[in-house]
Parts: sequence; structure tokens; C-alpha cells
Amino acid sequence: MANAKAGYKGAVYIGAVEIGGANSWTWGGMTRNMVEIDEFGTEIIKKQPLQRVGGDITINASYKLDSDAGQKLLQTRFDAATEITDIKLYTDYANNIYLTPKAGSYCIVTNCNNVGDTSAGVGTITATLCVNGELEQIGSTTSVAVVTLGEIDNTYGAGDTGQVSFWGELIHRGGETDNLECYFEYGTTLSFGATTYASETTFSTPNKGEYDADSAANLITSVPTLYYYRAVAKLADTSLVYGKTLSFTTLDS
Repeated sequence: MANAKAGYKGAVYIGAVEIGGANSWTWGGMTRNMVEIDEFGTEIIKKQPLQRVGGDITINASYKLDSDAGQKLLQTRFDAATEITDIKLYTDYANNIYLTPKAGSYCIVTNCNNVGDTSAGVGTITATLCVNGELEQIGSTTSVAVVTLGEIDNTYGAGDTGQVSFWGELIHRGGETDNLECYFEYGTTLSFGATTYASETTFSTPNKGEYDADSAANLITSVPTLYYYRAVAKLADTSLVYGKTLSFTTLDS
């Protein structure tokens, strides 16, 4: 699609193959990722990106009957019940913003009609795809989002080393193309005061995902002590994005 044409903001591609020149598509099934909300009454976290889970996608497209490679590809995927992981459902073609299956998710074509032939003229195609898993938005300007998942490999009990591994996830890069450095802050007050890093916590485009890092200090104390911690993402402009603050209490030594 070198030139914008009617319906270009609703374009549908499978890999690099366009399904139609003038597209519209609808999708049913959308929930907000509530991973950081752990109890009723917790304030809604508006920066969490929307996660598209399950549901059906309905596609309507117009195309030239003698240029029907996309339609035939869709028909082939339908006939073979192929799991489609590379479909792109554009919401803004000009700015390269689209929905696509998240890692581990896929779509299956459950209905495909009116595939073209070698005749001249303009035809239409309709198709339905079932989403197995989630769709994620690529190229969004949504804010970077990082989640504090918990602490793991806890060894802060009596007779232990006092080491704690914090666990977090970079769940959305927003429009960031530079490296995003992720780490944790922790301490005995909400001012935190200590940080901990790990070599695998720098994510380059287009990477994101879970990460963990060990506490730098021995956390064993003579009395049970409350510690606070949170995940942090550092952007290229040095601004910071924070996950929810969690806490745990050590056992006495």
C-alpha cells in the first residue's frame, strides 16, 4: 500500500501480504489487564495497556480480482486450519500501528468467502478468525508499563543468607525504540533507598518481558522487618516509570 486509499486505516495483512485494498474489521472481546489490582476498591491503573483476549475477528475487504494473492493465502490458511501468528490488524496504517497475536497466541480462520479469480474488476471478501489467546498492539504511543510481580527464592528466614530475588515484568514499551533499563527499588520505608540490577534487565527494541534481580544487601534482622519494593523502568530520556509497591516481612535471625 504505497498510497493511502479508502479503508487504509483498517488494513489487514498476513505477514507482508495484504488481504484487501479497502478493509474494515471488527473484533469482539476486550478486557483490561488488571494484573496489578489485587483487591476490590483498588484504584484503576489507567496506564495498563488493554489486552485483547479471545473473541472473533470479522474482516470485510475489497480487492482487485486479478490481484488476489492475499485472499488465496487466507483461503489456504482456512483449508489447512493453520495457526496464524503473523496477522496484522491495522488501526492506523500510516503510523504502523496494528494488533497482532501475542507470543504463544494465534488466530484460526473459521470462515472465508468470495475468494477472487483471474477476472478483471473489483471483488469483496469476508472472513472470520477466532483468537486463541491475546492480541497486543504494536507501535502504540501508550505509556511504558512495568509490573511488580513479587519476590521469589526468599532466603530471609532464620539461618538463611538474607538474599531476596525480586520479580517484575516490562509489559509495554509504548513508543520507546531505545533501550529500556529495568530494575528494582527496595527499602524499609516508602522512600526505598536501595536499588538492585541484573544484566538481563536491559530490553532493546522490540524486546520486553519478565526479569528478576537479587537484593544487594543481607536483609536478615534481629526482629521481623517490613520491606517495600517496586519494579522500575528507566527510559532513554532518564525519566522513570514505576510498578506497584509491594512488601514482605522478614523473619528474625
